Amino acid sequence: MNVSCEDCHTIYELPEDKEGVLGCPFCEHVNRPKQERPAKTAPLPDSSMFDHSKTMLGSLEGEIADERTAVRRAIAGKRIGLPSNLDAALVVLEGDGKGKRIALTKHRILFGRKQADVVLSDPEASRQHCTLLIYGDFAVVKDMGSANGTKVNNRIVKEGLLKSGDTLQIGNTVFQFSLSSKTVQSGGPSRRNA
Repeated sequence: MNVSCEDCHTIYELPEDKEGVLGCPFCEHVNRPKQERPAKTAPLPDSSMFDHSKTMLGSLEGEIADERTAVRRAIAGKRIGLPSNLDAALVVLEGDGKGKRIALTKHRILFGRKQADVVLSDPEASRQHCTLLIYGDFAVVKDMGSANGTKVNNRIVKEGLLKSGDTLQIGNTVFQFSLSSKTVQSGGPSRRNA
């Protein structure tokens, strides 16, 4: 009899004298025999009887809609652009380049493993993972359909607001978004010709 391992899904031959209990030859997981299911099952109730707002899917869809609404409200009437009086940067808190500061000099930044403004050597990041749009004193991150999602402050988002001090996680790489007052560089004492 062929058995599919519950853990690694490898199909292997089960000797008849083992009566359904044998460790997988690849991962050594002990697969127990399944309980027999009754031949007849009760019909599923009519879907109109369910309150879909109380399901996990309804909740998740609601959270995504709330995020997008919050983002839309925040950017309403604002122009995309770098703040003239602030320096925008990302600091790598975890992952490759820990401690590195990345100055954000463009108002739209693409993150990913390839063909991106910020190239990540993180296998958990997608080729084109997300974009960061700066709107003056805050930023908006938009996931681009990445395989592993984008997190803002440890919460998976499709679109999310970033304020100074918030964290952005792409794969295993964690950044901290910061906005700080621009430092005025002095040109030295001024000279007057008499």
